[in-house]
Amino acid sequence: MNPPLVPQSPAAAVKTMKVIHGALLAGQVLFAGVAYATGTKAIYFNARDTKDVFFFVAPLLAFGGIIAGFFLFKQLIGRLTEKADLQSKVTGYQAAFITRAALLEGPSLFNIVAFMLSGNLFYLFISVVLMLILLRSRPSANRIAEDLQLGYDDKAELGA
Repeated sequence: MNPPLVPQSPAAAVKTMKVIHGALLAGQVLFAGVAYATGTKAIYFNARDTKDVFFFVAPLLAFGGIIAGFFLFKQLIGRLTEKADLQSKVTGYQAAFITRAALLEGPSLFNIVAFMLSGNLFYLFISVVLMLILLRSRPSANRIAEDLQLGYDDKAELGA
């Protein structure tokens, strides 16, 4: 029997988002490090290898993930500014953040696998760019307050 779910306080939700962000980023960094360290193929950098099956797919997937992630994030955040209570705004922000992070993480992991299969550092470079974008989008109380256009009382409750 599962206990009833108790909603998190807004400040606790910010901490949760930071933990999720760190875990997603750490997983990618560790996977990339292991892929590089255990590479069985010859490692090289070639950004013009049009014969490689991943050459067009991997960058296109990365670019699509970046565009879709930021577009969906802005769209979901736009809907949240109309809500009245802070709890539902922060919960919606958390969903929007996870959506954006997943749309960055998926192509990053795909590029790491492409690197593992080909040995081409070009794909690892794309993955690192995606990780840097994810790092740059780290949630904080101030960023959440700014994105949600919160008032003074809500900012204080959030911890901004």
